[in-house]
Amino acid sequence: MSDIQYAVCHLQRGSGSDCGMSCHIERKDTKGKTYVPDNADAKRTHLNRKLIKFPQGVANRTEAIQYRIDHAGLHRKVGKNQTKAIRIILTGTHEQMMKLQREGKLDQWIKANLSWLKDTFGEENLVSCVLHMDEKTPHLHATIVPIVTTERKRKEREGDKKYATKSGPRLSADDVMARGKLFQYQNTYAIAMKSFGLQRGVVGSTARHKSNGQYYREQMLKYEDDIERLQAEVEKAREGRSKILSFFGTGELAEAKKKLSDKDKQIEKLQQRIAQLEQEQLQLKEQHKAELAKYRNGYMVEIDKAIKRAEITERKNIAHEATIEKQKQRIDTLDRKANPHRYRLSSGATLTGIRMSPRHSNIPSLRIQTKVGNETFEDAKYFEWYNPVIQKYLNGELTEYELVNEIFEPFEQVSQIQAQLLGATFEILSGGPTQTHVGTGGGGSSSDMPWGEKKNDNNTRRRR
Repeated sequence: MSDIQYAVCHLQRGSGSDCGMSCHIERKDTKGKTYVPDNADAKRTHLNRKLIKFPQGVANRTEAIQYRIDHAGLHRKVGKNQTKAIRIILTGTHEQMMKLQREGKLDQWIKANLSWLKDTFGEENLVSCVLHMDEKTPHLHATIVPIVTTERKRKEREGDKKYATKSGPRLSADDVMARGKLFQYQNTYAIAMKSFGLQRGVVGSTARHKSNGQYYREQMLKYEDDIERLQAEVEKAREGRSKILSFFGTGELAEAKKKLSDKDKQIEKLQQRIAQLEQEQLQLKEQHKAELAKYRNGYMVEIDKAIKRAEITERKNIAHEATIEKQKQRIDTLDRKANPHRYRLSSGATLTGIRMSPRHSNIPSLRIQTKVGNETFEDAKYFEWYNPVIQKYLNGELTEYELVNEIFEPFEQVSQIQAQLLGATFEILSGGPTQTHVGTGGGGSSSDMPWGEKKNDNNTRRRR
């Protein structure tokens, strides 16, 4: 067993919905099917434990992340590129973690970790925590949603307009992952883990060895300062020795020899101390190098590989979701082709133009141009911006044909006279009576019927 047993607190930003990591952590894919990674022992997966209870109606970690965001009372809309979750891996040196397990102290270790997570990041922000027992070293996967209530920090620049900063909760991984806070997390976590024989570990992410490196640099500087100070004392002692030599021949030879001997001993002792410090400095350098190699080649590499595998899985899931979305769009397109009557204008008119007022307009209007045969018609209607039909169209949920069919009555899509002529024509062709209001599906997107006796465009066009 190594003399130094480290506590490990590894923080990393999640990406997107972080569903790929949910698959790795919960050992289930998006369909709920069991998933066991290559580095895990399937025979021990049943020993894994979920330590945080999800809210009612929440089925998994991914949903728990979104639930926290939806119920946090945020004032701002969450951007697509914002970090929604921070992953935290909590463990320790393999030998010590196995010792805690053998001595039955693992539950106490888990309790201490949960307490530290809640105190550090807020209980409501801790949305998931899972114990993994099916990998080499027992460890926890905690998930934090970075909801903070501190005021947003802005750099003030001369000439910039000052805006009032809204108070209240906001989603900010930058605040949670600030360099100073990362350093503080390592300090407080080391204190929480001290009773379990685990010392301060190394900071995760790209600054994984920052705190350990900082300690190393401080020790090296201390050695350099001490050596420099002792060398100054050696020089001072040598100066004193030179003064003693000047006493020779003054009749105080015996006393001068004694003082000279004392100075020689002092210089020798200082030089021995300097040599000792230089040796300790060299040993510290070699020890630090060995520790870095250990963390690069040891269990931290194992964790990094697990994260990479999870991220690959996440990318595959994203690609799979994109394929599903593409197929949905394809189905929508095929439906429109198979059932054109659902999307066409009534009375056989063709939509040739549509124009909506600018969004800043106080009195918005929708204008359409339709065509039957060789004649065109124009009509307009006024509406409110909050009209749900308009919002669906602006969100891409309705086609232009569907929008017109929702806003305009069939007889408004062409002139009243034209609608009557069309109705009569359909009656003749169908061999029986029909209604002027044909609805969405009364005709095709264009018409080849002979409209010989139509009034000209200027007389029949109906405007509002």
